[in-house]
Amino acid sequence: MDSALSAQQEQVEHSERLNKVAPTGDISHTGFSLAAIKIQSGSQDELERILSSKIDRAHGAYRNAPVVLNVEDVDKLNDLDFFALQELCRRHDLFLLGVTGVVNEDRAEALIRRRIPVVNSKRYERIREENLKPKIITQFLEVKVPVQVPVPYEVKVPYEVKVPAPVKIVRRNVRSGETINGQNSSIAIYGSLGAHARIIASHHIFVFGNVNNADLFAGAPKDNNDPGLTDAIIHVQGNLEPGVLAIAGNYRTAEDFYNDPQLQQIKAQHSGIVVTLEDTNLRYFSAADYALG
Repeated sequence: MDSALSAQQEQVEHSERLNKVAPTGDISHTGFSLAAIKIQSGSQDELERILSSKIDRAHGAYRNAPVVLNVEDVDKLNDLDFFALQELCRRHDLFLLGVTGVVNEDRAEALIRRRIPVVNSKRYERIREENLKPKIITQFLEVKVPVQVPVPYEVKVPYEVKVPAPVKIVRRNVRSGETINGQNSSIAIYGSLGAHARIIASHHIFVFGNVNNADLFAGAPKDNNDPGLTDAIIHVQGNLEPGVLAIAGNYRTAEDFYNDPQLQQIKAQHSGIVVTLEDTNLRYFSAADYALG
């Protein structure tokens, strides 16, 4: 009996010593970029076809890369066998981390209950938060008066007149740390960008010089309710060595560029680089290939 009490006392003292030791770990937000695979039905056959045609033919560009599934268009999430899809991705040398494109709270809770991680991008997080806000419904009542009031009539024109966005032109090099904003416009720079310079445009960005560790934000959202211009492009004619590239809030960091073999092949052509946005992923083209469509 004494030996049992002694062992119990030693265990209690050991636990107290552990509690007195401050933990050395920490939790921080990161800027990691993940490739998103958009699916429609969520079946294993569908994902197998996508991986075979897109991933296996990329010549190892995505080998052992972390990915998420975009389930925005999947109607029945209850039929989604996430862990079978995760195993399927591993057979194609991918690590499936979770799903994105979840903007409805009920869909998110259904996934979490099944222990399926929801890894939403900033855009989908913003939409999901907006859906949680209470909605104000305004009802209009028609009141008829005893007198006749002339009603203006609508004149239809045979075509729609579109006013192009203005272009802000900078005819010089941009200094290190300098910020240039193009609210409601595109920006064209006839010069090079110094380190930590920031170019922020609501539409497109064109740089006819070198980008030396500068940050480019095209299609930038104007406020929290604006998703940004997803059709915006970034065109750099000189050497592209950015700190951050972003279109409509979807970004890639310098580390992503250095580890992207496709981008390195395009840079080796020395013909300029065009960056566009497809879903939530940035895509790269040589300027010559982009001009040919």
